[in-house]
Amino acid sequence: MTSYVDVRIGDIEQTTDFSDVRDLYAMWFAANGGEIPDIRHFAIALASPMAERMMVMRAAGETLIYEKVGRNVVAVFGHDPTGRVLEQIGNLGARSFRATYFQVLRSGRPGLALHSKVGATAVGITERLILPVRSDDTTCLVCYVRPREDATNVLRSVFNVSADAITVLSANRDGKGAILDFSVVAANAESARRVHREPDALIGSQMLEVWPFAGTSGMMDRFVRAVNSQLPDVFDASYMQDGKVVERQLRLAPHGEGLTVTDIDIGPTLAATRAIEKQHNELLHANELLEARAVDLMASYASLERTTNELREEITRNRALEAELVHLAHHDGLTGLPNRSFFERRFEEKLKQMKRAKRRAALCIIDLDHFKDINDSLGHDAGDMVLREVSSRLRGTIRKSDVIGRLGGDEFAVVLTNAQDTQDAAAAVKRMMEAVARPFAVKQQDVPISLSAGVAIFPADGRTSGELMADADIAVYRSKRAGRGRTVFFAPSMRDDAERRYKLLKALRLALDASEIVPFYQPLLDIRTGKLIGYEALARWLHPERGTLMPATFAETFDEPDIAQALTKTMIQSVISDLADWSKLGMPTRVSMNVTAFDLRQPSFAEDLDARLRLQGLTSSQLTIEVTETTLLSRDAERIASTLNDLRRLGFSLALDDFGTGYASLSHLRSLPVDSLKIDRSFITDLEHDPKTRAIVRSIIELADALDLEIVAEGVETRSQLDAVVALGCQIIQGYLIAEPMPAQAVPEFCRSFSQSQRLAQGSAG
Repeated sequence: MTSYVDVRIGDIEQTTDFSDVRDLYAMWFAANGGEIPDIRHFAIALASPMAERMMVMRAAGETLIYEKVGRNVVAVFGHDPTGRVLEQIGNLGARSFRATYFQVLRSGRPGLALHSKVGATAVGITERLILPVRSDDTTCLVCYVRPREDATNVLRSVFNVSADAITVLSANRDGKGAILDFSVVAANAESARRVHREPDALIGSQMLEVWPFAGTSGMMDRFVRAVNSQLPDVFDASYMQDGKVVERQLRLAPHGEGLTVTDIDIGPTLAATRAIEKQHNELLHANELLEARAVDLMASYASLERTTNELREEITRNRALEAELVHLAHHDGLTGLPNRSFFERRFEEKLKQMKRAKRRAALCIIDLDHFKDINDSLGHDAGDMVLREVSSRLRGTIRKSDVIGRLGGDEFAVVLTNAQDTQDAAAAVKRMMEAVARPFAVKQQDVPISLSAGVAIFPADGRTSGELMADADIAVYRSKRAGRGRTVFFAPSMRDDAERRYKLLKALRLALDASEIVPFYQPLLDIRTGKLIGYEALARWLHPERGTLMPATFAETFDEPDIAQALTKTMIQSVISDLADWSKLGMPTRVSMNVTAFDLRQPSFAEDLDARLRLQGLTSSQLTIEVTETTLLSRDAERIASTLNDLRRLGFSLALDDFGTGYASLSHLRSLPVDSLKIDRSFITDLEHDPKTRAIVRSIIELADALDLEIVAEGVETRSQLDAVVALGCQIIQGYLIAEPMPAQAVPEFCRSFSQSQRLAQGSAG
């Protein structure tokens, strides 16, 4: 077995074959704020199925300790190395990576190690992404291991079942560069059989030790010449083996310092030829034996013909195998489409053609909408069926001159060579989207398929493949943000918007790490009693340069799952801490706060939240969870509804926020476990002047009363608005008329200074 490790630092995204490796690599850079990121940024990945391919090693002095090893990695080791020191693992694979690990630790930057293995039982490449991270004050490595399955099985099968002896050699040179001998790095079963050994026993042997006649028969000189010239060679040789002369044809295929030797037994063929020659000579000297000799000659010719046909068939098979291997190297094994590297090469060629012809072209990047949901609900085999069907439908809509490829995961790309303007490109993309959207069933279930597409035009949007790929990526991202299932053409302003959004995401992540996101609290007043009944926690960004920022300034980042969940986590921690502080002051109160669909999709969200409250001596009755209509009707509605029922079971109150602005039907309202409705502030603003708005608010209040739900009016800012909502029978109000949102430390003083009689007087005076 031979093993090589090639480490890449700067071109990881171009080198890897896998989208999940690129995702982890991008996650590292997204979390990198000028220093090695904290391992907590990878908590989601380490808790996902990806963890089966991961291991975490912690630096300890001059070595590393295996701290966490995924199940797939344990299978590679053959045992669980968790808790053991790096040097205690003695297998060849572990030793091959030691220098790489310390190289990544010293550089503080990610590395991608390509581990190539060649042997009698293994041929292939494994990718290992190595990410330096921090855990408290200790440096760690997060390693993600993915094997490339490309041609391994085909090569191993052909290599071992061939009737010819195939041996792979590696040149051994002296200090002056002269080849002294060759080492055996791989041998198939036929090669080992001829020297009466097992294939694995040959690995590492010296050629002149196994085949000593090579040095005296001139074969060694031919081997050396082939490696030095890098030219293939074919020649016949005869030599003594096992006490008899054997006749072979040797085919030499050099590859760098390696040499593949195919040893074909041509003895029977040559013997047949000699027999024919002998019979021909005898025929000339003895006519009386002509008939008998003719029969023998015909038999010999038949044998020769069979041998020739067999050789011809072997050559045909080898050529077909070579073509198959070339195809596998350039095409995606699942869909049969060109893979990313081959697509990019063909894209470059097409651009050169377009430049010479001074013609336009369009690059379209296509992403399947909600593909992860298909994998999660129906399984990865169903996801593979969908990808194959989508690729087939896409291929059926393009011209022969167009170029299509699978970039990875659920992402495809098409170069439209006949798109002379945006109208042509739009028409072509429309054909693709309509073809893909046709009904499709997997496992007897209808699977809705839609595409988000981003298009960049050559040469208007970019003159190189890299520029056009980047522009189309920006456009497809804009398509997803706009609601998916649509086509977006790149515009220069998008590049500025992408840069601005990237900076905002980076700044917000840093702000979350720096505890700059805090809750401000706005009181809720019960009009019937004149008492404060609680507060709503509203997120504020305490920006070091721009001051206190409202959520509207950074709300566009909430569609990023990691941002949304990190924000919710920060708010929950702060709110629970503030509730605990107020309870110590003898000021028990209730706080309501918003959560997102990303939070409610987590199976243990309700139990975790209840446990955090109890840890601080609080109860679930002190926290109200607010959700919007949009959240309730988002993807995975059944999972969200289950979480809401869990929250209700544990004693949490639930409020439907911004009621009237979404799409929830009355049937949804009847089935949802909510306790209160919050009338959106847009209705309260128009309440005094618009009779239709007043009628809507009256209907909402009557509906809430009929369903025995509390009703809260948001955004009450004037006395006339207060009088209007009181007249309509609203029970609870919230807005600037009572107080602006305030930091946690101001809440106790506000409670003490709040005058119940004044508030009641204001209400009755209206």
